[in-house]
Amino acid sequence: MKKLKANVPSRKKIKLNWFKAKADVSIERKVELQYNANSVLNNKNKWDVSVKYVLVKEGTPKEIPVNSPMTLYKEGLPFLFLSTSNSIGKKIISEELIDADIIVEDNIVEIKEGEPEISFEDALKPEEHIEIRTRYDIIARKITIENKLDNQVDLELTFKQTKDVSFIKSIPEANTVEEPNYQFNITVPSEQTKKISLELRAKIVTRVTKIKPEFVKAYKKR
Repeated sequence: MKKLKANVPSRKKIKLNWFKAKADVSIERKVELQYNANSVLNNKNKWDVSVKYVLVKEGTPKEIPVNSPMTLYKEGLPFLFLSTSNSIGKKIISEELIDADIIVEDNIVEIKEGEPEISFEDALKPEEHIEIRTRYDIIARKITIENKLDNQVDLELTFKQTKDVSFIKSIPEANTVEEPNYQFNITVPSEQTKKISLELRAKIVTRVTKIKPEFVKAYKKR
């Protein structure tokens, strides 16, 4: 828990300081991974890490309007300019930002294609039908989290199941499981990386309109 000074100015045109106060600051970093039947097959995906600052100020509580500008001071010098998203009693929560110093890359490792199940449904033209091929692939992906900062960071990574992509296993195991969410609590040292391996099951469906077999010969005779 860091000790910083917060300054929240008035929203009026005349710049008046509402207050300056010391505050305990915690930094919340989160990233959510969620795939569909197409993105789970991509060679590479990139995910944004969101970050917000939660301050617990000293002294009496202050009611602060949403979207009020806020300046954080460290060792007496301003180092970050934010807006507020909420305040509850002594707690002030900043807007959510994208953290450009934490890079999350997601690479495919292996695809094991399942055997397709074939079914048909009617098409618009009576001489055609739609061939539907459904298969269930097993997909291995590796998530690499890089910390470019000069200090250690904690990160909450959540994999969220969808109707097409489900969780099989991971290395390391998830810290918390509340389906459809699998949450990993990751600590990344300064200028280092951490990796997570995911094994997923993906439902892949292809649909192709074809001429029905009984009409093929008739078309060839034309």
